[in-house]
Amino acid sequence: MQCDNGGEFLTSSLCDLFSRHGSSFRLSCPHTSPQNGKAERLIRTTNDILRVLLIHANLPPPFWVEALHTATHNLNWRPSSAINFVTPYFLLLGHHPTYDHMRAFGCLCFPNTIATSPHKLAPRSSRCVFLGYPLEHKGYRCLELTTRKFIISRHVTFDERTFLYSS
Repeated sequence: MQCDNGGEFLTSSLCDLFSRHGSSFRLSCPHTSPQNGKAERLIRTTNDILRVLLIHANLPPPFWVEALHTATHNLNWRPSSAINFVTPYFLLLGHHPTYDHMRAFGCLCFPNTIATSPHKLAPRSSRCVFLGYPLEHKGYRCLELTTRKFIISRHVTFDERTFLYSS
């Protein structure tokens, strides 16, 4: 395995792990990113997708974490020439992904909030911004605009033509 000189890799426990399993561990020369070509290309691709997601939705830079999670989700669900045009999802789980759950990042959405409403006459939803897919749940991550709280829900109505930060 080859890594850059990042401090997260320079531990004796990691070196011991590699030596116990008969693997070699090398570090690239300092300030020589071309020695990590594949990793650097993947980082560039991920950053390009992240940037496009933020620009398309006209979201400010503080939303970069949500855009990064969505970018990696999208990369894992798309076919890759590096693995014979199958998806990383398929290699991990053994079946092909479906794409019907995918939505436009940053669009207007309305998650169903009936289960958490204080009474039966309360609104059943509120205006939110769609900010990706939670790792722990099969659903959507929505930012409620008035309270600035995240709502995770499976039942969401999307308006993929409206981007609230565009106006």
